[in-house]
Amino acid sequence: MTGPVTPDVTIDGTLLTCKGAIAKLENELAARPTGTLARVLVNDVPSRIDVRAWADRKGHGILEDVHRGEVFELLISKGGRGASAR
Repeated sequence: MTGPVTPDVTIDGTLLTCKGAIAKLENELAARPTGTLARVLVNDVPSRIDVRAWADRKGHGILEDVHRGEVFELLISKGGRGASAR
């Protein structure tokens, strides 16, 4: 049995536009190795959809996608194409 996953970086995009959240995420992941885990926080459905689409285009995996209160939390694995959402 595995314990909770600890992300390597957290991107708080709740006060950003979807483009802003994606730009911040892309900048954070650029210099990090494959397998880096990023937790992304966004507060609306369009931003959630855009982050998911960006991750798919870039070949990253969505390991988790949950809605907690007013925030969507996505756990993205850099270069983790083929990973499924929990």
